[in-house]
Amino acid sequence: MKILVTGGNGFLGTNIVHALLENIAGYDVRAFGLPNHPTKYIQNDRVEIVFGNVLNPSDVDRAVKGVEYVIHSAGDTSFWQKNFKIQRQVNTEGVRNVMESALKHGVKKVIHTSTIDTIGINPGGLTDETWNEFTYQGTGNVYAESKRKGEQIALSYVDKGLDVVVLNPGSMIGPYDHTLQYGRLFGELKYGKVPGIPSGGVSWAHVGEVAKAHVSALKNGRKGERYICAGENVSYKEVFTEIAKIVGSKPPKIVFPKWILVLYGGFCEFISLFTKKPPEINPGHARYMSMFPRMNSSKAQKELGYRIIPVHQMIEDAYRWYVENGFLEIE
Repeated sequence: MKILVTGGNGFLGTNIVHALLENIAGYDVRAFGLPNHPTKYIQNDRVEIVFGNVLNPSDVDRAVKGVEYVIHSAGDTSFWQKNFKIQRQVNTEGVRNVMESALKHGVKKVIHTSTIDTIGINPGGLTDETWNEFTYQGTGNVYAESKRKGEQIALSYVDKGLDVVVLNPGSMIGPYDHTLQYGRLFGELKYGKVPGIPSGGVSWAHVGEVAKAHVSALKNGRKGERYICAGENVSYKEVFTEIAKIVGSKPPKIVFPKWILVLYGGFCEFISLFTKKPPEINPGHARYMSMFPRMNSSKAQKELGYRIIPVHQMIEDAYRWYVENGFLEIE
């Protein structure tokens, strides 16, 4: 008996694989990911690693065939303009391919990993799963737009008879970040390469607890429901300051107002045309980081046993993993 994890060699996917191995008896794991991406952190006798692309229906079909459950955590988080076309495809048509194959092969349940960005911001207080006024339309946040459409595609399969549950994680920090989702920031703050801090904030999630919530959702998640898995609502200034402290440096003194950060994002995007490297930030991401979505995770806490971890602890857990695995040096 097997459980498939798409994106199984990514940041969240790696954590989900470990959570499954630690919490689910009687099931092995099939980890599906892009070829040439690292798999060293999921090597285990109970893990079958298969390579492919969610945009290739035959690859997806091969991965789904013979499993009882699917956790679809694969997604494209890029904010580089040259990748927007493929990002839209991965986050929408990739979802459709997984759902079609799950329906075809009689999968018992699919857990679809979305994001809090698909829900939007309640200006009057905390945002929960009932809020649905999409905040990021037209802001240049292609990730949020594509993930929202992908979430809608996933949930549309409930009417076709598929048991689909959606998880909406906050901004995740923690171990197994070999793709350096936040590891890059730790290093840049350590060596004083961050010119300023965004003026907004976000609801933060410990990636390990998000992974455990995916495992719990296999049993406890209700068909067609969404679950916010976020946590403390903390500004980027506080988080950047905490990270700078743990890496032994001083945080940037400047907090960029939105208009300056957007201009800086445009400059980074322009420079990337010549460097052929991803920009540090782009205008859409700059607008996003100037906002402050405050999320309510009580539904996931109640139904999935989701735990909110203090931001300082998730930063400590991430830092320890970066050091132990050679991504950061202690001086």
